[in-house]
Amino acid sequence: MTPIKIAETLGQYPTATLYEAAGKRGDMSPAIRPIIPNSSIFGIAYTVKTFPSDTTAVIRALDQAPHASVLVIDAGGTNRAAVWGGTSSLVSSRRGLAGCITNGSVRDTDDIIKTGIPVYATGISPRGTLKNHEGWLNISVSVGGVSVSPGDFIIGDSDGIIVISKLDGEEICKKAKVQRENEIVRDKRVQNGEKLASIIGLKIVE
Repeated sequence: MTPIKIAETLGQYPTATLYEAAGKRGDMSPAIRPIIPNSSIFGIAYTVKTFPSDTTAVIRALDQAPHASVLVIDAGGTNRAAVWGGTSSLVSSRRGLAGCITNGSVRDTDDIIKTGIPVYATGISPRGTLKNHEGWLNISVSVGGVSVSPGDFIIGDSDGIIVISKLDGEEICKKAKVQRENEIVRDKRVQNGEKLASIIGLKIVE
């Protein structure tokens, strides 16, 4: 499969399913939450590391990132200054980018919600940034306690964000299919009145 097809396939599954399929790894910190309620995101990581309180690198990324990219922004150690705003979402919409994940803050939340591009962040702040340092693009970054390399697969929903290595994407697609099928069977057995402990293989306690 092509990377885009792998991202689309992974995006069909809940992040909880992908977490299990990936061997219980790849989940970002729960501090990173969706700014738009009930949104979801999937795509290929285009990584950004900003100098603290400077968003020159984000502007460069918005102009350069390929179609369907998820901008994964390491905000350089501060979550006070907003590294994303309404204009960033507008550019993303115009260029066909998939959205943004950041360990920093965002602003212009009404505009972000109106535009509809998925954005996940640690907070909201009106504080703007400087434009003096080029920062770094397409390097490995750490966001939400997870290492993210350019080309990795990013999937998010209301539960949070999962990162799948670009080397493992196709394999996790197969494992996620099996995992989801097992989850559906489990829930059907619950609906049929079986005890959950028995279904998942725990000893029954009377």
